[in-house]
Amino acid sequence: MPYANIGNLRIHYERGGQGPALVLLHGIGSNARSWQHQVQGLAADHDVIAWDMRGYGGSSDPDAQYTMQDVAGDLAALLDHLGLPRAHIGGLSMGGVVAQEFYRYHSDRVRSLILADTNAGQGGLAADERQRRLDQRLAGAAEPAGLARQRTPVLLSEYASPEVIQEAESIMSEIHPDGYRLAARAFAETDERDLLPRINVPTLVLWGEFDTVCPREEADLLASTIPNARLQVIPRAGHLSSQENPDDFNAAVRAFLAGLA
Repeated sequence: MPYANIGNLRIHYERGGQGPALVLLHGIGSNARSWQHQVQGLAADHDVIAWDMRGYGGSSDPDAQYTMQDVAGDLAALLDHLGLPRAHIGGLSMGGVVAQEFYRYHSDRVRSLILADTNAGQGGLAADERQRRLDQRLAGAAEPAGLARQRTPVLLSEYASPEVIQEAESIMSEIHPDGYRLAARAFAETDERDLLPRINVPTLVLWGEFDTVCPREEADLLASTIPNARLQVIPRAGHLSSQENPDDFNAAVRAFLAGLA
């Protein structure tokens, strides 16, 4: 498996295809495996890279609390390792927040943004709601398989096939408890709302038609606040729209990037 040594971390990534680079960032309960339908489905037109964030999948666990700025630095170092001065950056859920944070500190390296089923971070929530979500995540991390069984139905729509449900539950059961807890704390402190009006690259906001984790109003906020962003709804999909309806998800991404070319 391919790895990049970044500081004292070893970052695993998957890669496939050829063409302009497209880097995909997973959500808080996921890993690079969640992007397998995109690494394969978009490979004819793009050099698709999906990483395991620090503390996830095949990547090593950090030994101390970090911030999303640190994660943005990891991504910059990964691009250096791959010899990529710039890339299209896409992320789902927490991965979309990481994508925004990467733009904040490395805007010159971003060709476009694809923000799927995400928001501007949880730092903008009311303090009690932010703490409630954090406490829930910290408690659930102790038993990944149980967390996966409990959370997977919430992340998918009623249209999800048994195969999609099994895949999503399997991926979530692979979380590293310590890595998940550290990510949850960093996510809870991140607020990108001030950045949104200053994003100056083409931006596609994707939202699963039945996503109840990131409601439609959060997607609308991104699309209306980021200059010249556009929103596209992925039908018959919940929060994990890239896994539940990869055909429509990939078609939206492919058309967006082809339009930029």
